[in-house]
Amino acid sequence: MTSDIWNGRFAGPGSPTNMQLGYLIMRLMLGINLFQHGFMRYLTGVSNWEQPMAETFVGTFLPQPFVHTVLYTIPAVELVLGTLLLLGLFTRWAILGSVVLFLVLAYGHGVRQNWAGIHLIMHYSVYFWILFVLQNQNWMALDNKRATA
Repeated sequence: MTSDIWNGRFAGPGSPTNMQLGYLIMRLMLGINLFQHGFMRYLTGVSNWEQPMAETFVGTFLPQPFVHTVLYTIPAVELVLGTLLLLGLFTRWAILGSVVLFLVLAYGHGVRQNWAGIHLIMHYSVYFWILFVLQNQNWMALDNKRATA
């Protein structure tokens, strides 16, 4: 007897496939990551994070008003995208929005020559690629309720 690790059912007929369950886990992990980044920055005060981060851009070619604007925007974007991923609502757009956010973060790390930061962002790009290409596995998501309504 062989096992189908991709399409096998978690707990018998009618239960999610291994791929669907794996997709859910990855979507929730990335969603909680983004949500917590944004939520905790609001909880502890955005300025407590933004001011020290803005100082790391002093001496770069980016104008400080631009840096402050982008940094104050990031927690709200993280909070919204994280919430959408957690709920599985507008998942495709949440993934694409997250990719844009991480492109901005990668650019910022590059301007500061923080290559370790870009390396970490490269890991996230793989995670978002997986979520994007396997969207048909998006189980237990509000998108599925919207599609049937």
